[in-house]
Amino acid sequence: MKKLLLLLLFIPLVSFGQIKKTDSSKYILVGEAKVFGQTQVSLYKDTGNPDYYFFSYINRKYKILTDADSFGFKDIDGAFDYLYDSILEGFKNKSKTVSFELEEGTLIVKYGGGSIQFYFTNKAGIDSFTGYMTKKAFSALFGKKYNKADFKK
Repeated sequence: MKKLLLLLLFIPLVSFGQIKKTDSSKYILVGEAKVFGQTQVSLYKDTGNPDYYFFSYINRKYKILTDADSFGFKDIDGAFDYLYDSILEGFKNKSKTVSFELEEGTLIVKYGGGSIQFYFTNKAGIDSFTGYMTKKAFSALFGKKYNKADFKK
């Protein structure tokens, strides 16, 4: 009986030690790119030194399978503003693609018909991509107010 009692006291201690709840409220939503009311991409910020930004999206690589994916970067030397400004320049210069090397892999921004799409390939060679985003949705994603003049030379 003593062994059973000790066992019943020991089991809760073991189970609490294995699983820890994370504080998801520490992530700040910067913005969302929505097209026809459907969120294509969400951008979050994890405040720290340096801040860490990450994009969360449904991988559009598969037609039937719903696969969530994400990638991110540290905001070192103004990387957040650099990324936004570089993608904006691609709109202005009517680029076809712009590529960025991130710590986790390669981000390729593809332009077409006034919209963009993110293609991400991680270090293991696994690729994924977002849905299309309009200029307005792109601005909203980065938490910026859409201004049509920003996208013209």
